[in-house]
Amino acid sequence: MRFLSTLILFLFFSITSFSQDKSSTSQSNFELGAIAGINISNIVGADVINNSSRGGFHLGAYGQLSLTEKFGFRPEFHLISTKGTSNGNFKTFYIDIPLLASYQAGEKFKLLAGVQPSILLSARVGDGRGNITSLIRTLDFGVIIGGWYQISNEWGVGARFVPGLSRVGASGQENTYNSNFQLSVGYRFL
Repeated sequence: MRFLSTLILFLFFSITSFSQDKSSTSQSNFELGAIAGINISNIVGADVINNSSRGGFHLGAYGQLSLTEKFGFRPEFHLISTKGTSNGNFKTFYIDIPLLASYQAGEKFKLLAGVQPSILLSARVGDGRGNITSLIRTLDFGVIIGGWYQISNEWGVGARFVPGLSRVGASGQENTYNSNFQLSVGYRFL
């Protein structure tokens, strides 16, 4: 956890200092904004029987650093992201840290791909057991594939698929993984 916090701070300060160095040569090498949207999540895997998706949300911030005319780096920090499945009313709350490479595929469209470490905040079920945080793995890891469309200078929308690579259960014995589809809206303020 300490390593992850240090990594996030290092990336943030590296990006902001790099963008300040380049600001005299280019107008828009760095942008900063807020992002929010809906999650359609589920638990998938060989040990899952009759699961159905659950709706949730995510809320956070993003940065976009243009490395070249076509390629960039887009770190995000989702302060809260709800996931889980509707079976058993299983709901998890995570902090997501998407680390994305971006490719400018068109004038207003970017392709996004990367990794997403997620830190578990809490886990609950509605079957009478209540809080089951100790039974869920603290660190989840997934990959991301998606896109972002810039509607105007300030507003953008995105969609992405985030299949999990880490088993959900703390024991690591269950063959279960998070699976998440996200629809987002973002507002650029820098």
